[in-house]
Amino acid sequence: MNKIPNKGQDQQQILAQLKAFKGKDLPWQDGKIFAYIYQTTPEAKAVAEAAYLSFLPENGLDPTAFPSLLHLEQQIIGQLAPLLGGNEEVKGNCTSGGTESVILAVKAARDYARAKYPDQKEFEILVPSTAHPCFYKAAHYLDIGIQSIAVDPQTQRLKVADMRAAISEKTILLVGSAPSYAHGVMDPIAELSDLALEKDLLLHVDACVGGMYLPFLRQLGHEVPPFGFELPGVTSISCDLHKFGYVPKGCSTILYRNKELRQHQIFSCSQWPGYTVINPTVLSSKTGAPMAAAWAMFQYMGLAGYQNAVADCQAARDAVIAALEQLPSLALIGQPDMSLLAFASQDEDLSIFDLADQLNQKGWYVQVQLESPHSPAAIHLSISHFNCPHIPSFVADLQETVAQLMSNPVEENELLAALDYSMLALLMEDFDPAMLGQFQELMGLESAEGGLPADMGAVNQLLNVLSAKQREDVLLAFMNELI
Repeated sequence: MNKIPNKGQDQQQILAQLKAFKGKDLPWQDGKIFAYIYQTTPEAKAVAEAAYLSFLPENGLDPTAFPSLLHLEQQIIGQLAPLLGGNEEVKGNCTSGGTESVILAVKAARDYARAKYPDQKEFEILVPSTAHPCFYKAAHYLDIGIQSIAVDPQTQRLKVADMRAAISEKTILLVGSAPSYAHGVMDPIAELSDLALEKDLLLHVDACVGGMYLPFLRQLGHEVPPFGFELPGVTSISCDLHKFGYVPKGCSTILYRNKELRQHQIFSCSQWPGYTVINPTVLSSKTGAPMAAAWAMFQYMGLAGYQNAVADCQAARDAVIAALEQLPSLALIGQPDMSLLAFASQDEDLSIFDLADQLNQKGWYVQVQLESPHSPAAIHLSISHFNCPHIPSFVADLQETVAQLMSNPVEENELLAALDYSMLALLMEDFDPAMLGQFQELMGLESAEGGLPADMGAVNQLLNVLSAKQREDVLLAFMNELI
């Protein structure tokens, strides 16, 4: 059994053990990981880390006790709002991440609707089918309905006419992405703004990945469709600073058009004998470190620094797209508006899952996306600034690996080759967590240390044939055992 040691260890021992724990982590420091980590220059990283540590003990629970944190938050929101088309009326808060920002936006919409329609009991939000899962989490946590609206399978953009048709008396919030994470494609936010105004509905724009990228892309002279508060129907925006703002995790923001809307986000409680609790965000106690790092990065990078980073990322994106155009067995999905993109196989002899595995074995980390009703199975790349110098090497490895797999495909997993998928579908109808062991054996997980095998091709192939609900059931049971 794991126990706290009887006698404390010295700092050197502790840090050595912590370093050892990272032995199987993804080696992100070399800039060859296209997910999870967003970095720019080593100098900027040093500034952010120093600022982070300088505010580590300060507690954001009570801004009157630590007014420095209130000042930092107001500075961050005030400097961010103009980038997102806002003015001095815009109000917002820093959060721990995009998921918290979205939960707060949905909570504010629900409570706004409760105040406006006190007799209404059921509420629903409408999201594109490419919307981030955090909207489903928000609906689940807040006990409201959520309806997914199909995107165009060619462009991956929301079809606004279909969202219009889905509006009912239960609808309280429309959602659009700027852009979606999966494909880097922006929804038609201007059309959604018009629809929201026409129907007297709130509109949230998820700019968690694009909020610190698209404004600078526009400043560089690129055509970027409007997506922020410059559109009169947009009522809230989520924007992560720990992605293309290059702030250490976790730091996101949630902004509202005015304080009247933001009021519905805030929670207060004086129903106990202790101190009165007033929480603008989900968390109560929280370190001031992320806000200090965010403020420091804004000052260090400046507009010019962010413009340079975006220019490099956009050039890297263009290089990858140009390479894909020269590979007939691969196809770009949609037309990405920034340096997030996905590509699929369009040759039955090339498995996208085997391609991902082979690239990972060559030292890259690419993210696999399973098939959905409107998008094929794909490889996703999030290209941040520290990836840019490595793009020529990645393109060369991509071209080489595709050629190798086309001439010498990976042998099909014996268990999967013999699997009756119709029987699997019947089995999954009554899935129980106790059945997890059978699936782990099928997926090659029964002997994998640390959770996942090195060869994920067979795992992804099996998951790919399951429905979304079946995948959720299996992976939920797996995660419950893993942690």
